[in-house]
Amino acid sequence: MNREQLYEEVWSNPLTKLSLKYNLATYKLKKLCDTLLVPLPKVGHWSKIAFGKKVDVPPLPAYNRCRLEPRDSTFLNKKTAPILPTKITVKKKFTYGIKVKKNLTKPHPITVKTRDGLKRCKTDEYGMKKPWGGGFDLRVSKVNERRALLIIDTLCKWFEKNNIKIHLPFERSNTTEVVIDNQRIRIKIEEKSKLTGKTLTERWSGYEYYTREYTPTEQLALVIDNYCWGCSIRKVWRDGKTSKIEEKLDEFVAALFQHAEYEKARELRLEAERIEREKQQRLKKYHDACTKLEQEMLNDLVQQSKNATYSRELYKYIDEVKQKAKLEYKNAEYPEGLINWISWAENHARELDPLSKGLPTYRKATEIIDIEDMDKY
Repeated sequence: MNREQLYEEVWSNPLTKLSLKYNLATYKLKKLCDTLLVPLPKVGHWSKIAFGKKVDVPPLPAYNRCRLEPRDSTFLNKKTAPILPTKITVKKKFTYGIKVKKNLTKPHPITVKTRDGLKRCKTDEYGMKKPWGGGFDLRVSKVNERRALLIIDTLCKWFEKNNIKIHLPFERSNTTEVVIDNQRIRIKIEEKSKLTGKTLTERWSGYEYYTREYTPTEQLALVIDNYCWGCSIRKVWRDGKTSKIEEKLDEFVAALFQHAEYEKARELRLEAERIEREKQQRLKKYHDACTKLEQEMLNDLVQQSKNATYSRELYKYIDEVKQKAKLEYKNAEYPEGLINWISWAENHARELDPLSKGLPTYRKATEIIDIEDMDKY
C-alpha cells in the first residue's frame, strides 16, 4: 500500500474498521497518518455522510519519501496463542506489622490524656471535638472518638517500642511531635465536616445573613503536619470506600521516616550552605582588609616621597643660611639665636627625611595579615 491508497482508505472507511482490516490499533493508524502527512476526517464527518450532508475532503499534501508495508493479519484468527501478560515489577511496600487492636487495654499516657481531654470538651458547631487541656492533635466527631483513640494508642506504643520519641512539646497544647533522627515531625488525626444546609436568618441593608449547618463526614485522615518545601512525599491518608486508615499505618510510618530523611538532608544542605556563605564572607573581608592595607602602604609611600622632597629643600635652605652666616660672622661666632635655629631646623629636616631611619622594606599585605585573625578586623 502506498500513501495515496492510505489516503483513499481513511476517507472511505472509519478508522475503527481499518484497524480490524489491517491489524493495527486505531491510535497507531492516527500516528501513521500524522507521520505521512495524510489528513484525517474530523469529528462528525461520518455522521454528516450518514445524513446525506455535503462534506469537504482536503487534498493530499506532497510527500514522497515513504511506503507502507503490509503484514499478515492474525487479528481475527481465533486459533492464535493467547497473549500472556508481561511480568510487572511491583514496588516493595513497607511492612512494619502495625495493627490496631479492638479494645483499649493499658493505654499509653498520651492516649489517656487525650481521652480525658475529649471527656472535658464539648462538641463545636461543626460537630467536632478537640481534647481540652492538651493531648494528641485530634479533631474528631463523637462517632469516631473510640476509633481515633485506638489508632493513637497503637501509634504511640509502636513508636515507644521502637525507641522513637513521641511527645507533646507544650503542656496545654494539642501539638504532637515524633522525633526521628533529631527531626521533629508533627502529626495529627482529623475529620472533615460538610455543609448540609443553610437558613436565612436576617436581612440588613441589602446583605443576607445565613445560619449554616455542618455534619461530620465520619471519615478520618492521618496527616503529617510539617511544611515540606519542594517535597513530594505523601502527607495525608484518608478513609476510602474500600479501606480505612487503620490499614495504612505502615505507609504512614514509612512516610514519617522519609520526611525525617528529607529534613535531615535539607538540614545538612543548609548547614553546608551556611558554612560556605561564612567562608565567602570571611574571604571577602580578608580581601578587603588586604586591599585597605595595600592602599595605606601606598599612601605612606607617597607621603614619604613628599617628606623626602621637603627634607631636601630644608637642608638646601639651611646650607644657604650657613653660607650667609659665614660671610657675616668671620670668626664663626654666631649669635645664640642663630645657633638654636640651625639646630632646630636640622632636627626637623632629619625627622622629615625617611632615609634617616634606614632603607625602606616591603611585604605583601597577604603576608602581614593572617586569614585566621580576621576576627580582629
